[in-house]
Amino acid sequence: MGKETTTGLPTRYTRQLAIPGIGRDGQARLARSRVLVLGAGGLGFPVLTYLGAAGVGAVTFVDRDVVEPSNLNRQCLFSEADLGRGKAEAALERLTALNSEVRWQPVAAALTPELASRLLVGTDLAIDCADNWEARFALASSAWRVDVPLVHGAVAALEGTVAVFRPPSGPCFSCLYPEAGAGEPPPVLGAAVGVVGSLMATEAIRLLCGSSPWKPGQVLLIDLERRSFDWVTGAQRAGCPICGSGG
Repeated sequence: MGKETTTGLPTRYTRQLAIPGIGRDGQARLARSRVLVLGAGGLGFPVLTYLGAAGVGAVTFVDRDVVEPSNLNRQCLFSEADLGRGKAEAALERLTALNSEVRWQPVAAALTPELASRLLVGTDLAIDCADNWEARFALASSAWRVDVPLVHGAVAALEGTVAVFRPPSGPCFSCLYPEAGAGEPPPVLGAAVGVVGSLMATEAIRLLCGSSPWKPGQVLLIDLERRSFDWVTGAQRAGCPICGSGG
């Protein structure tokens, strides 16, 4: 355990304890929280790092891939020495060194709906840092079914999106993203991934502390080419396979 303050909380969290909406109560909520993160790559790097730094109690993260040279422009949990290693294994090593008091649980497997359902039991929040539709949909549909909020993020080149889905208030993930993505992986700037992932981590921490004002259907659009942040609001989709909206 780290050195404690006179209030009984570790000094490592002193600077965030002073933030309105966190304080001692919020920090205690973070310490009790259990989070499931899909992906330990580009978006997973800032999300996992900042969840750990903030003192979230237990974090399960899922990634079946191995570290490849093309990952290193944005996936800063890894170094050249990790090439060929499983991402889950390598990420666990770095994250444990960051904060050994967090209960890190790596899962080196593809996320299926069945696995997602098992991992979501007792979880307070799910975070989508994936790079493929099948895994995203498996997490989103399972989280909605068991009433777990979901933070979603995605990046292409210098653009990104962040959204929060909080059942039972729609729209859900599938309402806003009704079709599977296809084609080659998009170009990605590492710094852009860092911006979007940091926004996701910030929103996740606020949700866990009970201070998020995010409204149903809101999507944050980030355009770093124009240096702009815009809000759009989506609507429920008739016949949605996740939330079953009637339109």
